[in-house]
Amino acid sequence: MAYCRALVPFHSSHSPGELLRPLLEQLGLEVEQPDHRTLMAFERPCSGRRVNDYVRVWADWSDIASTGELWLETLSGECMARSSTRCASVLDRICTSLNR
Repeated sequence: MAYCRALVPFHSSHSPGELLRPLLEQLGLEVEQPDHRTLMAFERPCSGRRVNDYVRVWADWSDIASTGELWLETLSGECMARSSTRCASVLDRICTSLNR
């Protein structure tokens, strides 16, 4: 199982959810936002990939007022022994886009 996480500095007049939703949708993820401080996203099923290999994203900004950081986690069923996982790639793309 591949698991990646990052604390991302966040300084914007928009809420993290407003910026993350379109970004995650552009990456082909289905987005759910259960409340105003967290967001979950799931990769859409596609042929040729096992269900366990789908990437999942969790974003939490419940402490952003005190820390100024957004907590991001990605998870997939991939083997961490691989030199590069899709899990890490998705996290990197999110972080890069938020830091522009």
